[in-house]
Amino acid sequence: MADSTRLVQPKNSLIRNFILAFSQWFIAAGQPPHLTCISPTEGLQDAYRDLAYIGGIPDPNFLHRLQINHVSATEAKREDMTVEMEAYPLADAELWKDKVADVSKITVPTYVVASYSNTLHTMGTFRSWRSIGSKEKWLRIHDTQECPDYYNAESTEELRKFFDYYLLGKQNGWEKTPTVRYSILDFQANNKTGLIAETFPPRESQLQRYYFSGRTRTLQLNADDNELPLRYFPEALPCRVSFHTVFEKETTFIGYPKVKLFMEAENTDDMDVFVWVQKIDKLGNVLSEFVVPNRNAALQDFTQDGASARHLDPILSTDEISAYSFDRAEKLSGKEIVELNIVLSPIGMTYNEGDTLRVMISSKDEIGSVMPGTPGCITNNKGVHILHTGGKYVEESGFKNFNILLNTITVNYQSTLNYFDNRSINTSAESFNAKVKAFRSQIRGVRKIDFFLFRLSNLFG
Repeated sequence: MADSTRLVQPKNSLIRNFILAFSQWFIAAGQPPHLTCISPTEGLQDAYRDLAYIGGIPDPNFLHRLQINHVSATEAKREDMTVEMEAYPLADAELWKDKVADVSKITVPTYVVASYSNTLHTMGTFRSWRSIGSKEKWLRIHDTQECPDYYNAESTEELRKFFDYYLLGKQNGWEKTPTVRYSILDFQANNKTGLIAETFPPRESQLQRYYFSGRTRTLQLNADDNELPLRYFPEALPCRVSFHTVFEKETTFIGYPKVKLFMEAENTDDMDVFVWVQKIDKLGNVLSEFVVPNRNAALQDFTQDGASARHLDPILSTDEISAYSFDRAEKLSGKEIVELNIVLSPIGMTYNEGDTLRVMISSKDEIGSVMPGTPGCITNNKGVHILHTGGKYVEESGFKNFNILLNTITVNYQSTLNYFDNRSINTSAESFNAKVKAFRSQIRGVRKIDFFLFRLSNLFG
């Protein structure tokens, strides 16, 4: 009897986070014949948009640190991306195109793990998830940080189940795993994880739009009829404007928050704008979660945008998520009012009764760099920044594309700031607000509001 040899088709897979997740997008997009499945955990997808020029604002400091820390051998040869940033500042350079993974070409089963908390990896991970070409793909959004979650025993066993199913052919029920499992953050030790959906954001969510009120500095469901420009000064304090709303009942938001601004600059031809969303409890404390032992990593939804890089990519942009082309620098001319479409990091968050949602627009990166220990991006803000609200900017401007998961909200208009009139600029209001916050922090919160207001009136009245 002749011996017969059976050829076994080899099976390979890819796994890991950070740089190795970045590599997985590229390798899988090349469709190597023996690659069976991949599991990227939180990794950037586009070196220009996710690393070098986040929001179109250069950040050579973090790149320099990466190069020194990761390739530190004597006389080691490495690519110097900080030099490349200076030589090729626009994303249409072939050098940067080569550093974008075309995830639409990924056809193998893909299990993606993401979080809301990673200022470096979150945007690229969610972008990749949306664009992956595979018909078999899963997304799990956890509520911690990528490394602790990766080594968590439950996470390890789930990865084992995924790889056993595709590499070893074990019939363990992986195919029944929900397509999307997401988390809702609370910032008060009541996070919800493992929530099931078919998409992100979930189909049962509904879109909610807020309008900026320059008169009351609030987020409103109805826009002001009259136009009111608000000025803030990058080279002085305060260097920002803010808007808020107070919730009368528990409200959960999930999805991709989007801010549309109409901005003007005086005595300068460009501006860098930083926007972030905060949750403030009923005692006035700004809530956050610490994902690594460093304050700069405290989670508050955040983004940045360079006005001269505002041109939208007509192919990549959707009604829900704007995408910049970064292929041109459109400087501002005198008295020109430009439209900025700013997408924040995806988020899932619950606001309880009495909590405040605050949107802050600033000329400074007040959260900190994408990685603790580095100076952060390089801005060139000066002159005067002017945000136009109300009037002819009613229909489009404001804070929108924030999906409400549970109930339609009602705004508590009685809790708004009202210590200035229609023609007031924001400087005095924000200055007084800073004094109030400093005073509140000294007494470690507020429990009796009436007595707190009595003390304020005696000190500042």
